[in-house]
Amino acid sequence: MSVAVCALLLVYAWRARRLRQRYQALVDSIPDLAWAKDADGRFVVVNRAFCDIWQIKDPASLLGKDDYFLSPPHLAAQYKADDLKVLQSGQAIREEHPFDHVIDGKRWMELIKVPVREGRRVIGTAGIARDISERKQAQEQLQWLAWHDPLTQLYNRTYLELQLAAWIEAGAGFGLWLIDLDHFKRINDALGHAAGDAALVQVAQRLQSLNQLVFRLGGDEFVLLAPTEEASWVDDQLLGFLSGHIQIEELDFQLGFTAGRVQFPADGQSAGQLLKHADIALYQGKADGRGQISVFERAMAKYAVLQLELERELRQALARQEFRLVYQPQICLSDSSLIGFEALIRWHQPQRGEVSPVEFIPFAEQTGIIAAIGDWALDEAIAQVQAWACAGLAVVPVAVNVSALQLTSLDFADSVIRRIHRLPLFLQDKIVLELTESTLMQAPSLQSLRTLTQAGIEVHMDDFGTGYSNLAQLSRMSLSKLKFDRSLIHNIAGNQAAQQVCRALVDLAYALRLEIVAEGVETEAEAQWLHAQGVQHAQGYWFSRPLEKDAAAKYLGS
Repeated sequence: MSVAVCALLLVYAWRARRLRQRYQALVDSIPDLAWAKDADGRFVVVNRAFCDIWQIKDPASLLGKDDYFLSPPHLAAQYKADDLKVLQSGQAIREEHPFDHVIDGKRWMELIKVPVREGRRVIGTAGIARDISERKQAQEQLQWLAWHDPLTQLYNRTYLELQLAAWIEAGAGFGLWLIDLDHFKRINDALGHAAGDAALVQVAQRLQSLNQLVFRLGGDEFVLLAPTEEASWVDDQLLGFLSGHIQIEELDFQLGFTAGRVQFPADGQSAGQLLKHADIALYQGKADGRGQISVFERAMAKYAVLQLELERELRQALARQEFRLVYQPQICLSDSSLIGFEALIRWHQPQRGEVSPVEFIPFAEQTGIIAAIGDWALDEAIAQVQAWACAGLAVVPVAVNVSALQLTSLDFADSVIRRIHRLPLFLQDKIVLELTESTLMQAPSLQSLRTLTQAGIEVHMDDFGTGYSNLAQLSRMSLSKLKFDRSLIHNIAGNQAAQQVCRALVDLAYALRLEIVAEGVETEAEAQWLHAQGVQHAQGYWFSRPLEKDAAAKYLGS
C-alpha cells in the first residue's frame, strides 16, 4: 500500500472520528435520554443524560451491550419486545413506563422509539425517554382533588355520585346516612373559621374510624355508606361518638348531630332519590328536636312536597298581597280602657282559605321568608296608624312582632328607625316592637335593641317566662313592657303552683320597673286574679278577639 493511500485512509479515519465526535456532542446536548441500537438490540449510541441516569462514567462501556446489561430481566425483556415491534412494523411507538432510579427511587418516563432506516431497510431503532414524574404527580394530585375534600381528606360529592352508581348497579342493599352537625356555627362565631375547620377535621377522623365509605358534601354535611346488615351497628356508633365532645384551642365543645337515613332499594332507586329522601329525613329529624338519626318514611316525602308548595304559596302571597293585619285590643285591667293593639298577621290563600299562623309562621321562619313578611307587617302597621290618625281617631300604640331573622340583618335597626321617623312626630311613639324572650337573649339582637331604644322606639319582650333570660342582662335592657305568655296564666285562678310562679315573675317585673301585659286571658277569673296581683294590662278572648282594621277603627272610636 502506497504512502499516498495510507495518508488518504488516515484522513478518512480522522474525518470519521471528527464526525462521530460532532454527532456525539450533538446527541449529548439533548436533555432527554437518547440512544440508538442496531437490529440485534445492541447500543451503538448513547448520550450523556442516558449515562448519568444509570451512573455510567464511560459511554463506550455500553456500546455493543443490550438492555440485559442494564435492566432487570423483566424490564429488559419488555424493552426488547418494544424494539422488535418497531423493527418489524417500521412504526414508531410511544409509551409511559415506571422506572426505578438508583438514587431518586420510582420515576415515570415517557418513551418514544422510532425505526432507523438505511434506504428502505430498517437497520435499528432510536429512542428518547423523558422524565415525566412531576407531570404524573400533578396529574395524580388533580385526580385526587377531583375525588377528595382537601380539608378533611374525605371523599367528595363527585366521588359519592360515582360510588352510588356503582353500588346501585351492584344491586346489594346498603344504607346511606346524611349527617349534619348541630349548631356548628357557634364554633365559627366563637373562635373563627380556622377553629371550625379544625372541628371538621376531628369529625372526619371519627367518621373514618368506622371503616366505611365517608364523604364530605360541603360545610358541615357528611355522607356515610354502609351495607344494610351493618346499619344498626353504624347507628349505635354514630350516636356514641358524634354526641361526645371535641377540643378546639383547649376548649371543650359539645358535638351534636342530626342524620337522615335511607335504605337502598326500599327508599330510592337512584342516587338522586336516595339523597333527596335522606335530606327529607334529616329535615324531619331537625324539626323533631335534633340529636337523632331520623329514618326515612314515605309519609315524609308527601309532607316535604306540601312544604315546598307552602313555600311557593308564601312567596306568592307577598306579591299578591294576600296577607293582612288584624288588631287585638290590649286592655287596662283597672278600668277596661283600651291602651293599645297587637298587630297579628293573617293569610287568606285562594285555594286553602284561611291558613292559621300556627301552620305558616314556623315554616316561614325556617325558610327565611319571615324577614320579608315581617318587613311588610311593619310597613302595613305604620300605614294603618297614619290612616286612623287621618280619620281623626285617637290612635293608640300598635305592637308589631319582629322575628329573630330580621334582627340578624345588620341594617335592620336603622331601617326601622328611618321608617318610623317618616311619621309625623305625634305618631312616632305609636309603633312599638315585640321581640320574643329567646330572641332578645342573642348577642346580635342586643345590639339591635340598644340601637332601637336609643332612638326612642319602645320595645316589649314577648312570651316572657318561656325562654331562658339572663336576669343580669335583662336588668340592663331598655325594655318598656314584659308580656306574660299564655302558658303561664291558663286556668291560673285554680292552680296554686302556677300562681306562685306568676307572682314571682310579677315581683321581678316590678323590681325591673317594667309594666306587664298578660296575653291569652280567656276567662273572667283569670282577669280578676291577674288584676289582684298588680298586673296592669291584658289581652285575650275574654276582652276581644283580633279585629279586622275596620272593626278596630270602630273600637277606637267607641
